[in-house]
Amino acid sequence: MPTSKKYLSEKKTAQQTISISPALKDWIERYVSVNKKKTPKDERFKSISSFYTYIMEKSMEILNHGKNLEDFEMFVDHQTESFFDKLTFRAFIPLHEECVRTHRYTNLTLKDFTRFLFLLRNRYLDGVEPYDFDEIQKRFEILRHFYLENKIVKDIRLEIMTNDKKYPKAIFYWTGNYRNLFWENSKMNAAVFGIIGVKITKVIYTEKDLYCRFNLKVTDLVFTQEKPRKLRKQLLELANHNVNTLLKCQKIVSDNDFYQWMQIAEDKDVYIKFHNNKARNNYIRKNINDIESQSNSKEIISSLLNLFSKLHWIDIEDIESNSFKIRLSEKSDNEEITYMLEVLSNYSTIAKAEGKYYLNQKIKA
Repeated sequence: MPTSKKYLSEKKTAQQTISISPALKDWIERYVSVNKKKTPKDERFKSISSFYTYIMEKSMEILNHGKNLEDFEMFVDHQTESFFDKLTFRAFIPLHEECVRTHRYTNLTLKDFTRFLFLLRNRYLDGVEPYDFDEIQKRFEILRHFYLENKIVKDIRLEIMTNDKKYPKAIFYWTGNYRNLFWENSKMNAAVFGIIGVKITKVIYTEKDLYCRFNLKVTDLVFTQEKPRKLRKQLLELANHNVNTLLKCQKIVSDNDFYQWMQIAEDKDVYIKFHNNKARNNYIRKNINDIESQSNSKEIISSLLNLFSKLHWIDIEDIESNSFKIRLSEKSDNEEITYMLEVLSNYSTIAKAEGKYYLNQKIKA
């Protein structure tokens, strides 16, 4: 007897027959059985039917919210998502692409985020049996999904060559979307491999395609039984080696001038010398005007010392006592020394003892 439409609409459940492979059927049954034992009160694992219903309903909700079937290949597991939620944030890409532009050739100050790096080491290696590179590959695939879903890269791959089961070589390569963010992530990737205990032996970088590849070599630091705290120095040294190996493949002289000047600013073996007295006086006077308009009377002397330190004319010994040593040569730079001391004498009394200069603020009458 035909079933009425009204009766069908009032039924709490409906039946639908699907065909699946025996392997998939066994997989589902095992999964439900295992999780039912773990969480017997969870209604989702009460029966195979309950599990199917939950999975299909949630899948349709996901598709209804704008996802497509290809997105199922990129889902990030809850544990990985929770881990990175504490360490990442959503931001406007164009803004941060511009903000990191000046960092292109600067090294990472690893000591400032050592804890973060060791959290990542633990994430990659915790619970992995020694030389179980299959497990490491699986963990990488999980992280790969996170990178792709969050549009950090266009693509990212790790290929482990297991000919040598103890010290295999590997290649790690990825392509990016934005030049500056890509380069910052490349430096981070290099540092993370070092903290894990993997050494970069070669870097291939193509700016046009935003493509980078590391040739990698596993060291004993990966699976050592020593606690990471005891290996801190060795691991940070390896991380620094990796980052420097990456930075060396960039040609700074072919890029914008300010990148070269940023490196010069950190090089203590160079100093600024002006073409002529007029150029020098104009530059110093402009900075003094800014200092006077933006600083109170007590800050002027220390600000002037910082100015001459930036020119690499002096080394500040103690900013609290306004003491410094002159780096310029008395033989070849006597004119600059005389000019600088004249400027400082307008705001302070100057004393010299054992090669050091000491400034005391002048008291206005």
